[in-house]
Amino acid sequence: MEYKEFEGKSVDEAIVAAMRSFRVSFEELDIQVLAEGAKGLFGLGSKMAKIKARLATGEDEETLENSDDLAIETPAESAPAASAVVEAPRQVLEEMQVILSEILKRMNMDSEVKLRDDGVLEIIGDGSGLLIGKHGQTLDALQFILNRIANKNREENVHVSIDTEKYRERHIEHLQSIAQRMGEKAKRTGRSVSLEKMNPYDRRIIHLALKNEAGINTKSIGEGVFKKVVIVPRKSSR
Repeated sequence: MEYKEFEGKSVDEAIVAAMRSFRVSFEELDIQVLAEGAKGLFGLGSKMAKIKARLATGEDEETLENSDDLAIETPAESAPAASAVVEAPRQVLEEMQVILSEILKRMNMDSEVKLRDDGVLEIIGDGSGLLIGKHGQTLDALQFILNRIANKNREENVHVSIDTEKYRERHIEHLQSIAQRMGEKAKRTGRSVSLEKMNPYDRRIIHLALKNEAGINTKSIGEGVFKKVVIVPRKSSR
């Protein structure tokens, strides 16, 4: 069967459209992601996600396991990938605290930036919830900008974390929940389950959440910083 293309605000939304079109479940589809949904800075200039899908032929799992073109990273290998960027020293954090405060001031946000003992810059204020944005995109954009500033002209990259209203803590719990649900799905169906592309820090959360889970392995595939985590039933893993 030939592939059909589907669009959505996210890859998940496009997949749902494909499921409705073919009137089948997720497990019965062969899906390829053509374009990830681009959020755009502060939610502006977003682009639609695009996939192509067809009814699964049962060959997808074999293709995944036998392909030599995939860059594979095991859970043990994911930790160095996440720690390749070190936590910022206190001097840098204090500098970023001042800069973030100035950015918020220019955004007309009446908020205070506190440097927590764990090295996270926490935004405190009545309007801090607005800084999270949909799926954390505004907070991620602020963190991205601040890290670009912090790493300007640095030989060794550092990482600065921004949080407000414990969003990051909830985000970790959300990823752990996804990992458990998709792990159970992989064991139940006997088929590999692929998650959306993630940064090294989010991938590491998924890997660690399933590290001691019986019957499945996790691998990261792809090139560059953003890769997909694939949860593979152990009977079909290498």
